[in-house]
Amino acid sequence: MSPHDETLLKVDGMTCRSCIRHVNDALRDLDGVQDVNVWFDRGQVLVKHDAATAKVSALIDALRDAGYDSAPAA
Repeated sequence: MSPHDETLLKVDGMTCRSCIRHVNDALRDLDGVQDVNVWFDRGQVLVKHDAATAKVSALIDALRDAGYDSAPAA
């Protein structure tokens, strides 16, 4: 198995519970993403992903394409 990272992202723009599905789908569609956990109330998502295939920048781009601003959580 390839090395994996867990990346916590802050996600802006989640306004309703259906956003959980949209964020989940946007990230799971990427090659190398293994697991996604969305916390609507915290505005965060934890992504387990293959470090070589799904880079953090690709995760952020996928969320932006789905209509959400995001950045690594502090």
